[in-house]
Amino acid sequence: MFRLASRSIRHNPQRLVLTAISVALGVMLVAATQTLTSSLSSGFGTLFGEIYGGADIVVEADPDAADDAASGSETNFAAPEPIFTADDVATVAAVEGVQLAAGGLQVPASGLLEKDQDRADPSALLGGPPTQIFSWYGDPEIDRATLVDGEAPTDDDEIVLDIDAIENLGYELGDMIAVSTSTATEEFEIVGTVRFGDENNLQGATLAYVSLESAQRLTDTDMFQTIGVVGEPGVDLDALADDIGALLPADTRAITGEAKAAEEGATLNDALVYVDIVTIVFAIIALFVGSYIILNTFRIVVTQRTREFGLLRAIGMSGRQVLRMILLEAILVAVVASTLGILLGWGLAWIVTSIITMLGTDVFGPLVVPWQAVVWSYALGVTVTALSALAPALTAARVSPMEALREAGTQARKPLTVRNVAGGLVVALGLVGVVLGLTTGWEQPYLLVGIGGGLVVLGVTLLAAQVLVPLAYALRGLLTRLFGVDGKLAANNIRQEPRRSANTAAALMIGVMLLALVATFAESLKTVIDEELGSTNADVFVFSTQDTVPEDAIAAVEDLPEVALVSEVGSGMLEYDGDEYAYSVVDPEAAVRVGGFTSEPDLRELADGVFIGPEISDLGVEVGDDVTVTTDTATVTLAVTGEYLTGGDAGFYVDWETSTLLADDLEPVQLAIVFTDDIDTDEARDAVIDDMGNDVLADYPSLVAFPPEVFASLISSVIDLILGIITALLSAALVIAVLGVANTLLLSVTERTREIGLLRAVGLRRREVWRMVTLESVIMAVFGAIAGMVLGVGLGAALVVTLQDLGFSTPAVPWAWLVLYTALAMAAGIIAAIWPAWRASRMDILQAVAADG
Repeated sequence: MFRLASRSIRHNPQRLVLTAISVALGVMLVAATQTLTSSLSSGFGTLFGEIYGGADIVVEADPDAADDAASGSETNFAAPEPIFTADDVATVAAVEGVQLAAGGLQVPASGLLEKDQDRADPSALLGGPPTQIFSWYGDPEIDRATLVDGEAPTDDDEIVLDIDAIENLGYELGDMIAVSTSTATEEFEIVGTVRFGDENNLQGATLAYVSLESAQRLTDTDMFQTIGVVGEPGVDLDALADDIGALLPADTRAITGEAKAAEEGATLNDALVYVDIVTIVFAIIALFVGSYIILNTFRIVVTQRTREFGLLRAIGMSGRQVLRMILLEAILVAVVASTLGILLGWGLAWIVTSIITMLGTDVFGPLVVPWQAVVWSYALGVTVTALSALAPALTAARVSPMEALREAGTQARKPLTVRNVAGGLVVALGLVGVVLGLTTGWEQPYLLVGIGGGLVVLGVTLLAAQVLVPLAYALRGLLTRLFGVDGKLAANNIRQEPRRSANTAAALMIGVMLLALVATFAESLKTVIDEELGSTNADVFVFSTQDTVPEDAIAAVEDLPEVALVSEVGSGMLEYDGDEYAYSVVDPEAAVRVGGFTSEPDLRELADGVFIGPEISDLGVEVGDDVTVTTDTATVTLAVTGEYLTGGDAGFYVDWETSTLLADDLEPVQLAIVFTDDIDTDEARDAVIDDMGNDVLADYPSLVAFPPEVFASLISSVIDLILGIITALLSAALVIAVLGVANTLLLSVTERTREIGLLRAVGLRRREVWRMVTLESVIMAVFGAIAGMVLGVGLGAALVVTLQDLGFSTPAVPWAWLVLYTALAMAAGIIAAIWPAWRASRMDILQAVAADG
């Protein structure tokens, strides 16, 4: 069987080329992503090795301790809470086997501003690689950095930057740079540059050092977050870590640098697993689309090889052997295609890493395809291909020798009755799920809508043939008037093979459906953002890209003569009824004047109580009830005095006075500012915003200021970016769908060789044959795209309705995207027809007429 299968592929490989490419494209996505995440893991593994490899032992807060607030291991770049005293450092230094012990301090929520950066530029809010400012000790094993130029920071107003940061930020030695934290902003002189590790590989982060005294002043503490320990030569580090750990305060630990690096690497790998899962899902979508192509291909190939199978059956081959041979062909194609996909995936990963590195961010390690990518690639490729080829293989296995030895290798076309009935039932069941999700009080209605929507899509793929036949018939007259006899022939060809044409269109339909669904969701989200920001009276918002807005900055803004009102908004996390929720802190009077808050009663009735959001109301909590909430510092019982009616924001709302019961020294994270009435033009407002950003807030590098419409535009840009990423991930499925159109047409042209020869013999010209094939392609592509858009918009709108508790309102139709998808579908149809149309128009007339079948 294996030899027969391999010979069959070698004898006529071109009929399976596009099928193999379809499988390879789906596999490529898996291989590329897992290669990228493996390389990223390797790059950060090197970084963690350099971070923790200098010190033999790291003394830090225990990440498994009950007090998460003291833990600094949850985020590799965030500064933990200072918990060690100078006495703790001395205790560690006195342990036998310790050569050196030094306390370390990282300045939290710190920021460094680029030289001459526009402070009103909203892109600053998007953030970027973190800025890390540490205390300088003077020993490379503790600091993990070596002085390159200039001198070390010894005075209170001196700072050193890493060799890449000083260039990227636009500074030179001797320049002054502002260092901003949540509590203060100070000017420092750049007195030197340092290299982190051997190659300054910081994965894009900015690194700076100040003297210990400066770090303690900026952090407002005389304590340390970590203690770096260097052991004496030859000491057993594991035993030394145990000895140190026995002397440490509660909820802290001592761990070897090697173990700490491995721990951080494992944490990163756990996060990257989710990236792999997401891309595997998109790869499965691509291969699912490809399954339609594989099914069509093998169905056509089986039909064309009916006589061959009949001869094999006549000389003694059983139906089971025929089945096995075709499945072996499918598996061989899948193995070759998966191998090609792995190579293409590595190439795609190399291109991505090269582009990112050229942009100045070297975050990757060696580019090696991991074994997991190889396993997933072959498993997905072989499984999808074999399952898709199973139905045609079963059909071939049932062919009798007598039926196969007729004049031509054809099979009678099966009626569409069973397919239509099954499709209708599946669609009806799916619609029931969607309706129940929209109209009942189901706890998670979007799940019902999602499942129902999936069934509707599956049912429509089965019913597509029934829809395509009357559509082709209806278009026949129009196509005849526009394109003559070749237009009529194109419509007739689709009518003659509705099952094949429907499967081809369904592949494109699924890809476009997913795009239209995401576009509808994104457009609806933009509408929500525009409505919320359009309802505010604020002239400008001020945000912190690092942490909170310092009190000095608020005072500076309030002192501006153009400012009439400043509304401060804070936020935090609390626990209620066993779950975590966000809470917002507002000044009720200022918030009402700024607008944008929809509540019942008026927010000024907040008093000493709490307003609850829709997600809390859904738990059965009502106005007049008491709620007991817990934060890191307190457990408080508050009276519910009202409801905040817009979903998707915080679960609880309190005023600033009440917030003191929940947290100590909570600071605003956002300011909403209203100007005086004399600032009545956009030009005057923009001038004040520019002055505010570049003058008043110049001492606070972490703060950015811009008007509501710019903020809305920024959010829209982020949404468009996410939509673009999803579109890119779905591009493999779309390319496969287009290849499917080309593949179906190519095999159809081969099957209709005699027909095309006869048409040429009676006068049909080459360009008319070309146009006939192109029209078939465009009809299938546009039909698939329109069906996909209808399904995508419909299901997207249904999902938006089910998410009203998260703040969504009326679904929005992405008309611009739909027009683009239609145009691209027509273009895809034309492109997909090029090779089949060229082959059809170039056939030798006599050889085509004499062809068998």
